[in-house]
Amino acid sequence: MKKKGLCGFTLLELLIAVTIFSIVAVAIYSSFNVGIRAWRKAENSYKIRQEARHVLNTIGRELRCAINSTVMPFEGSSNYVSFCRAMKVSNPQGGYSEGIFKITYTFDAEDKVVYYVLQTYEETAKEESGTKSLLASGVSDFKLQYAYLDVDKIVWMDNWEKEELNIPLGVKVSLYYPSQNEGQVAEYSETIFIPTGILKEAT
Repeated sequence: MKKKGLCGFTLLELLIAVTIFSIVAVAIYSSFNVGIRAWRKAENSYKIRQEARHVLNTIGRELRCAINSTVMPFEGSSNYVSFCRAMKVSNPQGGYSEGIFKITYTFDAEDKVVYYVLQTYEETAKEESGTKSLLASGVSDFKLQYAYLDVDKIVWMDNWEKEELNIPLGVKVSLYYPSQNEGQVAEYSETIFIPTGILKEAT
């Protein structure tokens, strides 16, 4: 009686099979990893755009309500702006307080954050700090420019002195975030025209 031949893999065949499997596994992992990185970049970019839009909308909404005041005059620099507006805010007692409030937006370059500061008329008069809250984080830079009308053209300045005792015609707000491309930044900006702003050359 003849014995049936035994079927099996040689060592060389096993090595080839393992090598092919390893190559396929690495290719699958690499493709998956590239996809995950791309998804994370897209998600991070989306979050930055959403935050930038929120910041610009918030500042724009407040600036359009700015009013003139000799006690709390409009003033600003390239990374700081302060003005007043009439508004109603919630208080610790669970109710609401109405009146004239001073609003400040300021950039902390060291911490890379933009702060929103709210002060009541009394806090401003007493030079108290008011309520400070975080508006945006991870910001590379925050720039402001102020416009006035010089005859028939708009002129932009990096500073608006409170001695002007006027509100600028407009404010350009620019936010800069680190870009996905190394060494570059992503810019988000908006030009906000103020209804109560001056329509003549600043003195």
